[in-house]
Amino acid sequence: MPFIRRSLQLWILVAGHLFAAIFVKDLGYGLDQIDDATVKNIAFFLKETHSLIRGWIMPVMLVLVVAVQIQIARAKPVQRAVDVVGGLLAFRCLTQFLMLNLLLLSRLKAGGLLLLELLLFIPVITITFGWLYWRLDSSARARGGTHIRFSEEAGSLDPFDYFHASAMTLLQFEPSGATATSRLMKTLFVIHGAMMLDLVALTLSRAIGLASG
Repeated sequence: MPFIRRSLQLWILVAGHLFAAIFVKDLGYGLDQIDDATVKNIAFFLKETHSLIRGWIMPVMLVLVVAVQIQIARAKPVQRAVDVVGGLLAFRCLTQFLMLNLLLLSRLKAGGLLLLELLLFIPVITITFGWLYWRLDSSARARGGTHIRFSEEAGSLDPFDYFHASAMTLLQFEPSGATATSRLMKTLFVIHGAMMLDLVALTLSRAIGLASG
């Protein structure tokens, strides 16, 4: 099924954008509860920055998805268009990570909102890093190099292998079953693990704070 395989990367990224859109939908309620004026202003600035692209990101996404599907059906190269979708998701992931940190560091009464936002962000960061791993390593392999070595690597690698490695970071704070073979990928592994550890640590600290009253 060459058509489905070539479309898989795009639709996984689209799913990441959907989770990112839901994340921001009800975020205003939580930002209004931030007591510190400076933190509140920073949080609203990030939200407005994110909202600036939300108005045109859906039309662009729709055009790109249709165009990519047509090009795939015609057996034409589509990677540059898919890279635009992935790059936009990486930007949304970064801004949402910063917003989530501001929410977790602030004294909010809406504990349920924080839990919901954290659960919505997990697919966003997992898909973003999975795509980065796949895109960088597949480009290196096309030139005869490599950025990642899998412990059970056999035959051609599938994008699923990279998204799976990214998902395993949820449990171990580093991609499981994969080893970075370049400084660039080692740096990405560290950044990915640090972001996940940051979210878990802040969430636990908030849970302890709420439990202690």
